[in-house]
Amino acid sequence: MNSLWAVLDSIPEDSIAITVYLLGSLIILASWYSIAKRLPKLFGSISWIIIFAVLLTPTVSEGSNASIAPAIFGLLFGLLTKDQPLVWTNLSLILFVVGIGFVIGYFWSKFNANKAQISLNKKSSPL
Repeated sequence: MNSLWAVLDSIPEDSIAITVYLLGSLIILASWYSIAKRLPKLFGSISWIIIFAVLLTPTVSEGSNASIAPAIFGLLFGLLTKDQPLVWTNLSLILFVVGIGFVIGYFWSKFNANKAQISLNKKSSPL
């Protein structure tokens, strides 16, 4: 048991925190994907993009661990302390990531629709 603690003590705390944060976010997103597959396509994709933005948008807060905190914590901290610039900055970052996700999702759906149409045309007879 002491050797396990010695190994864990040799790893920097920032690396552990970032690894746990990213793996936890990956597990949450994979779990939500398995739920979103059963929802209507539009609602499932929009909810996945929103959860992705809430979990993985970086914050602009200050502090020693602020570099790994998601923007939702900065938003909640700004709401609790009534710091309006902090609230609007973190909210705009989250909405920016949501907007980028919607644009990527739009182009992805157009790509998939065209891909299905092209494959349909290839299967048809040339006569």
